[in-house]
Amino acid sequence: MSATTRKDPGVIPDRPLDRLQAVYRRRGWTVWHGSATGQYWAAHTKQMVLLSGDSAQELEVKIERLEQSSRPTETTFAHLARARRSGAVRLRPRPKPQGSWHRRGAMAGMR
Repeated sequence: MSATTRKDPGVIPDRPLDRLQAVYRRRGWTVWHGSATGQYWAAHTKQMVLLSGDSAQELEVKIERLEQSSRPTETTFAHLARARRSGAVRLRPRPKPQGSWHRRGAMAGMR
């Protein structure tokens, strides 16, 4: 018989803290349990976010909600063209170029 240990890849541990750490470490989260507060904590340094929850399930819900809200939407050219044809996206007109080459009139030739 082989016993599953914490070091086995692909095995999710039974304890809530170990399970959270195993799942969210790959996504850039650091998860811990505060013995003084009794809360579960998670920090993501790239997003500069610190979350807390009274239970492991509450913290997991908060992490998932944050990740869903910060996921980029589809921004392919076909998506933008389809949205523009339907009138969903209104793009501002391209700005006129700034610079000396754009001058016209009597003073254009004098530099």
